[in-house]
Amino acid sequence: MDPNTYIGERVAVAVTYRVRDDISICYPVKMRFKNKEITFTELGLRHPSVKGRRMVHVFDMSDGSNDYRLEFDAEMLTWTLISILEGTS
Repeated sequence: MDPNTYIGERVAVAVTYRVRDDISICYPVKMRFKNKEITFTELGLRHPSVKGRRMVHVFDMSDGSNDYRLEFDAEMLTWTLISILEGTS
């Protein structure tokens, strides 16, 4: 049984840019989901991917309690909360 809760909803995300190896990389800092603000404390994984003809960037984030998978569509400039894995800490 898959422990993830699949969401598939657009969310509002605040980001920051950090310099890593002389390259500026965008990271989610917090998001608003169901009128609740969630602040991220850890970046688990970030990887670019292709969805059809679109480039998307997938971020696995944690707030110290739950894990979240976010997807940024580089063409449409939208964020989608893909899934939540509750109580991982």
